[in-house]
Amino acid sequence: MPLSTSDLIKRIIEESQGISVFTTVDLGRLISQAVQWKKYLPRIQPFYAVKANPDLNILRTLFLLGVNFDCASKGEIEMVLNLGAEPNQIIFANPAKGFDHIQYSKAKDVRLMTFDNMAELKKILNMFPEAELVLRISSNDTMSLLPFGFKFGARREDACQLIAACAQLKANLVGISFHVGSGCYSSVGFIDTIHRAREMFNEAEKHGFRLTLLDIGGGFPGDTEGSITFADIASDIGPVIDNLFPEPDIQVIAEPGRYFCTSTINVALQVYAKRDYISRRVDPDTKECHPIKEIQYYCPDGVYGNFNNIIYDHATPICHPLVEPPLDTVLYNSTFFGPTCDSIDVIAKNISFPPLELGDWVYFTNMGAYTTAAGSCFNGIERPPIFYKILDQGDLKDDRNI
Repeated sequence: MPLSTSDLIKRIIEESQGISVFTTVDLGRLISQAVQWKKYLPRIQPFYAVKANPDLNILRTLFLLGVNFDCASKGEIEMVLNLGAEPNQIIFANPAKGFDHIQYSKAKDVRLMTFDNMAELKKILNMFPEAELVLRISSNDTMSLLPFGFKFGARREDACQLIAACAQLKANLVGISFHVGSGCYSSVGFIDTIHRAREMFNEAEKHGFRLTLLDIGGGFPGDTEGSITFADIASDIGPVIDNLFPEPDIQVIAEPGRYFCTSTINVALQVYAKRDYISRRVDPDTKECHPIKEIQYYCPDGVYGNFNNIIYDHATPICHPLVEPPLDTVLYNSTFFGPTCDSIDVIAKNISFPPLELGDWVYFTNMGAYTTAAGSCFNGIERPPIFYKILDQGDLKDDRNI
């Protein structure tokens, strides 16, 4: 029988002396996500967005599953090449690249790269004229948690001018890309921008280009807790792509990040301090002041560690008690703090929760995307150890033995 999340955490606690916080990585989830991708979008080759979670064992597993890579820096390119990936399995999908990053890309023969403005186009042609260029166009990102349109993507008029410039400068323009924003909650943004991409393919043809690559970016959800699932989006956009891009020689790729890694990671925390806190609320009708009791808990990981996604990714992590309480347990208004001395270090605020004692454990699920990647050791708080679940049976290895 596969171990449940709570049973897996309990097993680690029993086998690890003195541990108070850790993360678990279920590498099997990557397999199921890859299978689901192949089921719903068989035509589209995924290029995993390394920035979402560059954990080495996540990268290794995806590489073995035949997934390619979206890299945004020479550091990410180096990491992927060290796995054994070929240069043509990488897209350098940062429209604004540093000089040394382009030099490294050229040295490693990573040719496929994006751009969205004239200065970037001329810079690439000056430094790496053999590069295979992908024009990133603006998208309908109004239905995403993190829109990118202000920072990246050429609007229609600018895109047409850039295509003309590519023809004049004899650039090797091979495709069109877009990104609807991270955490997209509607397929409409994808569909609208796929139509825009088709227009740009037609525009490029007027200038003598035969484009062979469509990159539909990322934004796909990595769990089933939101208002829309990956299956919903894939079912909507697959037929649109096939209808607008029926040419068999056009390769379609995507840059999923959170799709693959969100559900792979859980974070377990032991409560090491607590206090009762009384706030006061004034009734707007009677003007009477009513005390409101809250229990505040302190945990060994916070917004400077794995929970930085609360600040940078607009995440609302869900807290679970490790030991399920009886159904008739009274729930209390509760807040969970991280370990640093910063008052913004709050990982769950004003939630209804069963009472906990010092030493009790809680855990948070779906913590794989944009968490460990941006964590720090602020206040001298070390990063939590990582345990990898290798098989469905729950075989475990900690990060020192992988």
